[in-house]
Amino acid sequence: MPTPATVLLSCPPGRTGDGELRKLVASAGFALTDHAIGSAPAVDFNPVVVAVIDVGERADLAAAQTRRWRAELGDQIVPVLWVASVELAATGLDAGADVVLSRPVEPDVFVAQLRALTRTRANANRTAVRAAEARLLGDQLKRALAHLDREQDMARRVRATFLPKSFPQVESARFHVCYRARNRGGGDFHDVRRIDEHHVGFFVGDVIGTGTAAGGLLGTFVQQSVVMKEITGHSYRVVPPDEVLSTVNQQLADLGADELPLVAMLSCVLNTRTGTLILARAGLPAPVHVPANGEPTLWAIPGPFLGTADTTYQLLSNTLKPGDRLLIGTDGTRPDGDPSSGRTDRLLDAAAKHRAITGPAFVDTVARDLLQSVRHADDFTLLGVEIM
Repeated sequence: MPTPATVLLSCPPGRTGDGELRKLVASAGFALTDHAIGSAPAVDFNPVVVAVIDVGERADLAAAQTRRWRAELGDQIVPVLWVASVELAATGLDAGADVVLSRPVEPDVFVAQLRALTRTRANANRTAVRAAEARLLGDQLKRALAHLDREQDMARRVRATFLPKSFPQVESARFHVCYRARNRGGGDFHDVRRIDEHHVGFFVGDVIGTGTAAGGLLGTFVQQSVVMKEITGHSYRVVPPDEVLSTVNQQLADLGADELPLVAMLSCVLNTRTGTLILARAGLPAPVHVPANGEPTLWAIPGPFLGTADTTYQLLSNTLKPGDRLLIGTDGTRPDGDPSSGRTDRLLDAAAKHRAITGPAFVDTVARDLLQSVRHADDFTLLGVEIM
């Protein structure tokens, strides 16, 4: 049998409560414990669901005791029921009683009130338990988020070590990048690699739709997977950009990961002696060619995202003349950062607007112009190539 809930019956000193109240408490199925109004010993309220004070003629002691109980209970909910003359109703409520029943007590009303206050206590206990569980869950969530934040910070620090601190100067070719890390995970990556005395390879990439440490790790994986020169014995060959993308595409597929993020990338090889440039594109925005004389244009070429299917990539061949520049940006350069928008107009407009500027200042100025319109937290990368 379950232990019955306990009602504390507090009466003036020398009394144990009238027999009627005791009988009513017992008839309602409650256990009963006695207490003298104003007595010094502290009350153990743990088993008590309702405290009934039979005020009698000691309203002063009953009021002081009710106030003391309220102070001792703090946030613990124990309903207090006064049984007193009708003139003492306001005194009891002001002292902290939840209900004041006047004499003569209606038995049905008294029992119903006990049960109602018991339900109030039970509801308060359930709410307190849920609040404690919510606080515990909140603390656990805070610790998990703090741990994730530390992991992302470490991942970004490690990933940053793989980004180039400077670029090689190969004959008349010069490179400059404006890179802004705008979230803790990071997904953009880039590199410029000298292949031989006349060839330089470079690429820009973006892991789409993720700001997690996993996205940054995947970007680092792709960056380290790029091979632009193959050595066989005493000879070597320059790996063309379409083959670079196909190889990375296969390596991503070989990961066997479910729901792999989209990876965009543009790979180029520049012959610095002739100015011949070949490129292949996989989802990244089309680069903008800024000729020494003439209006900037898009070098558009189709190419699906990496890691989505077993496919091939087209090559685009063109020539950079002295004074020509090429701008390559990730989706972070777009105002909305949407890879599906297909709009590169903003980069084209900014390049045309600032084309009179040369050198690294050109890339920095175009980047500042674009960043004013950015409305997202995606990483921002703008790589510039210039033939002196």
